[in-house]
This record gives sequence, C-alpha cells and structure tokens, in this order.
Amino acid sequence: MKVVKKIFILVLINSFVWAGNPTINNWLFNIGDDSSWASIEINDSNWYSINVPGSWESQGFANYDGIAWYRSEFSIDSGSVWNDTLFLCLGKVGNRAHPFVNGVSLTEAAQDTDTNSDLKCFVIPHVLLKSDNTLAIRVDNQTGDGGLLSGPITILMTPPQIKTPEKRQVAHRSWYMLPFGNGVSSAFYDVQRRSFSNFTPHLYKPSDGTEQTEIVAVSGRTILFNKRREIDLSTMETLSSGYINGTGIVHHQLHNKNCTFDQFAFSPFSSNHAFWVFYAMVTSDSVENYSLNFEFEGLAPGMNIGKWSFRENNRKWLFVVCSYTKTPDQKSYTAIQKFKNENPGFSALVNEIEWWKKWQKNTVLPQDIPKTERSVYLQSLALLKMAQSRERFPTRGLIVQTFPPDDLAVASVPGICFAIDAFLKSGHFEEALDALQFVMNGNSGALKHYNWSGENRGLGRNYAVSVNYYHGNGSEATDTGEYGPVIYLGNFGLLLWNLRQYIEATNDYRFLEYYWPKISSEIADVIIANIDDTGLLRADNGFFNPGAQKHYFYTSACGYRGLIDAVWLARMVNDENRARQYETAAISLRQAIEEHFIAESGFVKSFIEDGENNLDAAIAIGLAWVFTPQDNSSKSTVDTFTKKLSRDNGFARFETIAPMEKNEWVLGNLMISRLLDYMTSFENADRLRTWVGKQAFHNYGLIPEYYSAGNSDYTGTVPMCGLGAGAYISIFWGE
Repeated sequence: MKVVKKIFILVLINSFVWAGNPTINNWLFNIGDDSSWASIEINDSNWYSINVPGSWESQGFANYDGIAWYRSEFSIDSGSVWNDTLFLCLGKVGNRAHPFVNGVSLTEAAQDTDTNSDLKCFVIPHVLLKSDNTLAIRVDNQTGDGGLLSGPITILMTPPQIKTPEKRQVAHRSWYMLPFGNGVSSAFYDVQRRSFSNFTPHLYKPSDGTEQTEIVAVSGRTILFNKRREIDLSTMETLSSGYINGTGIVHHQLHNKNCTFDQFAFSPFSSNHAFWVFYAMVTSDSVENYSLNFEFEGLAPGMNIGKWSFRENNRKWLFVVCSYTKTPDQKSYTAIQKFKNENPGFSALVNEIEWWKKWQKNTVLPQDIPKTERSVYLQSLALLKMAQSRERFPTRGLIVQTFPPDDLAVASVPGICFAIDAFLKSGHFEEALDALQFVMNGNSGALKHYNWSGENRGLGRNYAVSVNYYHGNGSEATDTGEYGPVIYLGNFGLLLWNLRQYIEATNDYRFLEYYWPKISSEIADVIIANIDDTGLLRADNGFFNPGAQKHYFYTSACGYRGLIDAVWLARMVNDENRARQYETAAISLRQAIEEHFIAESGFVKSFIEDGENNLDAAIAIGLAWVFTPQDNSSKSTVDTFTKKLSRDNGFARFETIAPMEKNEWVLGNLMISRLLDYMTSFENADRLRTWVGKQAFHNYGLIPEYYSAGNSDYTGTVPMCGLGAGAYISIFWGE
C-alpha cells in the first residue's frame, strides 16, 4: 500500500534556443503545495533533480500517491512571440495534468490523461508568450505510477496530427473456398456456391520448367430435385459447413422446411492416385419425391466417373467416385468399380474418418491449449498433410505453398522448412523425414555459375538446396527478373535448422551419417563461400523481397542460425575440423550482423543499403536467432514494429511498399507473437496468437497471407500451408 501524501514537484529547466520543435530537458523538483509555484519567479535552491519522462516512484519517491508540480523555462524568438499560437504536447501522465504558462492556466480544470493515447495537447495563446517563458505542470496522482510518464514534452508551432486509435477488428468469416486432397490430387469446395472446382491430379502447378499441371475438371456440383424440379441449393439455409475437424473431409449441411441436405467430399488417403469421392444425401419425410445427380463441366480425357444411388428409410444418397489417369484405359474405370464394391453404403466416408483419427492419434498437442486454438491447430496439421506429396520419387515429400491453380502452388524452401518444423513439434516425424529427403535428393545447382550483364551471379560451387523453389519433379526452379536471377540464400540456413531439429527429435544418426558429406559440402560450406567483404551473406532477394538484391538481415540471420546448427551436426558425426570452421564463421558473421544492421536508434534494419529507415516484419523470423530476446536490439525492434507497422489488430510487413504497407501480414503476426513470448510479453503475444486463431476458426481453420486493411478480410494467397498453417503450429512451442 502506498502512503498517500501531498507532493509538489517543481521542475526548473534551463532555457534553450528556439529551433523547430524543441524537447524540454534538465529537470528539478520540490515537495509541497503552493499555488505560487505556477508563477514566473520562485526560489529553487533546495529542490532535487529528476528525469523526465519517468515516474517519480522509480526515482526515489516510492510509495507516494499525491500531487506533483513540474516547471520549466523556455525561450522563443520574437517572431513566434508576436505571430504564433504555440502548442504544449505532453506524453502519458499519471493521472491528471494541469499546465500553466507564465502563471496562467492553460485549462480551467485538470484533465484526465487519455489512456488510449500517449499524446495530450494544450493551446498556448500568443498573448501569454514572451521571449522567456515559465512552464509549470501540476500533476495529481492518486493511484498507479505518478508523474510525466512518457515523452517527449514538446512545444510545437503547429498542432500535432493525432492519430485516432483504430477500432479493433472482430474475427469474422470472409473466406469460403475449402481445398481438399490426398497428397496426390486436390480440388476446392465453394461454400457459397455449393459447388466444386479446380480438380487437379497433382498438388503442384509446375511439374518442370515447361509443363504445368492441368485442371482435369473445371467444376462439379450436386443437383437436388423435388418432383423433377431442381432446387437451387443457394436458397437453402446452411446449418453447418467446413471440415470434419482435423481431417481433409468437407461437410456442408443445408436445409429448408421440407428436407435436410448433406454433402461430403474428400480425396481418400487409401488411394495413391488422383481420386475424389462425394456423398450427397437428402433426408425428408417425403423422400420419395426427391432425386439426386452430380454433373461436371470441363472434363479432361482420362477422367473416369462412377455414380450410384441408394435409399434407406427417409434418406436417399448419391455416391460419386472420380479418378484420373493420363492414359485412359478400361483398368482405370475398373478401379472405380472396385472402390465402390469395397465401400458399400457410407463405409468409404467412415473409413476416411477413421484414417484421419489414426493419423491424428500421433499428434502432440500443446498443454492447456484453448478449445478454439486446438481446433485450428488440428486443422492446420490436416492441411499440411494434404499439402505434402505422396507420389513416387522424386516428388514424394514435396510440400506446396498453397494449392493449384494458384501460381504459388510450388515448393518454396521457407514453406517446406516451416512445415517440417510443425511436423516435428507435433510428433509427425515420418512426414518431416519425407520432406527432408525431398530436398536432400532434389536436383539443385542450376545457379552454380550464372552470368548476368557480364557479372557472375552464381554461387560458385555445387549446392544441395534450391535457392528459389522446386518444380514438381524435384528440380530447382530459376527465375530471372529485372535485376538478375532471384536468389534466396537464407534457404541453406533454414534447412540446417531443420536437420538439427530432426536429429534431436528422432536420434536418426544413420540419416545424418549418410547425408553428412552433402550437408557439409553442399549446404554449410555454401553459406561460408557466399559471405562477402562486408562479413555478411552476399546481397540476395531476402525473404521474397521485391526489387534489387540487397544485404538482408533475414538472410544473414538464417545463415548464422544454420552455421550454429552445422557446428552441432558436425560434432554428432565427429567432424571436429568442420565444427571449428563453422563455429569461427558463425562468430564472425554475428559480429558483422551487429556492426551493420543495428540502426542508430537501436532497432534492427532490414537491409544495409539505402540509409537507416528500412523496416520489414520479416526481421522477426531471425531476430531471436541472433539476439537474445531481452537485449536492447530486440526490444527496440519490437517497439519500432509497434510504432510503424501496427495495423488494425496486428502488423503490416512493410512501412511503405504498396499494397503490403496497409494489409496485416499474418505470418508477421505469428512471428512477432513468438518474439513477444520470448521477451516475456505474454499478454501481447497471446493477443496476437488468439487474433490469428479466432480468424482461422471462423474461416474453416485456414490461414491467409494477409488480412485486408480496414476490415481484416482474408486476402492474398489462401490458404498458406507452411508459411501459414505450419507457422501457426510452431508458435505454440519454443525453439
């Protein structure tokens, strides 16, 4: 309990030359209550010094609640005296502030500090102003910290532009397209249109540098008839829609006054081929009046379809099975007939539900995870499972960034690595191994040597990880833009991070011993070989950054993390020479990062070119890999994110790059949430994580690339797999 006393603090500030918008410094104070302390002349010889901004409790006046006075002297030029009204701006005050200039009150009564804003502004009429002026501020504090808590305290010539606090958005549904697949084929269900679309026989869009995965059925829909007249399904009310939680099975239930209509859709994991299964069921007391059909549009050669109708009591249902083979033959239709015979009634649906239950049985859940977030966590895992290829080598293990026909239905290394992280932390080691083997056995190295405008932009040696993304056949994709080849050197460090995680989780040392020659010479050594004269990883394209190549913090942070993990891996196989080499390189790289990336104000810059003011929320991905969460660089960076990137309920990625400076970047929200956890800012971390979780819960467990500015609707690429679902799973766990 504080001792309540009357405290009067008089702060005398040395005069300064008026120049722009000055900040007041050098404070003195005294204890007592005397209205004359607002006047111009007082005796301050027995008063104390105090720092402003800051609470008086933290500066030797603990356990006090009461009144305080702050006093300053400031000088202005004669032009400002005669021509300008000035403005006194205070930061946050605890609890009431009553300012005076030259003994005259600037407000008739003390004002409550606005808890929603750190800025309080008072008009100083020009008739009060002289060349030399006295400022006094009376503060009444009855609870909490007392004093001028935040600053700066400034005299302005123009009124400040006070940003009205933005109304926080409420989680809501804005997305209605549900992908489903079995690690081979995929399709979408449109909840609003009650129809299916984009049937593809592979998860990836580009199978190689020239061939694209085709859409083998443009659309499909169930048709419900009542007395041979079609019922418009959009006129029926939705009772429930979405996935059966933790599965890839879509279920939509509708009804009207006469019947209930259910449809289910999935690609069965019991099949290793492009396969789709649909159930449509109508329930009614007059079910004899109803009939069902299923029609497709835009069928490609090789699509085989079987349809069978059934009735039982007051239910009728339609069972539809589709498969695709590139070379049509009788055997492909026989496979459909066999599937139907082996799955009478609803057994195919029941078996698929059981398959998912068995798979999720291995899932490791975070302790005490709330029900809503548990639902999203399980659905995120199901999405990752559907996004991972089960086809034969060299495709097996590939994880797409999203589903076709989106152009980002490719295997990006960051997306794969975040998915691996999620699989490992959730207990699905087999899927993590498949993804690692896909990368380790992939065909990379296309940019070993690459001439661009007379300059060799290649990596200069064999390398085992794509510096861009992968085609469906496991080959490295290369893109060349206005500024040369697109290169992401952070990919090497990310994979080394995954490799260590995998060995630590599984103790699979045979895997490590088998791949160590490749891991060391074609991954870890490549990082060292691409450190340039700055001591950093050479200029590249960062984390999908637009524009010319630069020296990005993200890239060097990933490289540093990778080298640290390479030290550990080397010692696991008793390769001490390489362990020391990687350790030395990591120490030097970290020193270079500190030297080049910390701005004068303390925050970590995105890149070293083009001055001080560049900010990118992608910094959050690697910040805790380089700096401890409690050091000044980490705190300053998160503070800068909050000041410059805050949007609606979360954070934008960039401050100025359209349109990404307006929309919330969901991966950034997740990464900053993890950082806040590390920094023990648990309430803020939980707020961000809960916001993303609630949004996903309202949108079928899917996580988008962005929330749109102003209304937080889903936008950009939806869903994001590794960089959405994978990142969401990961933030529940520590490193």
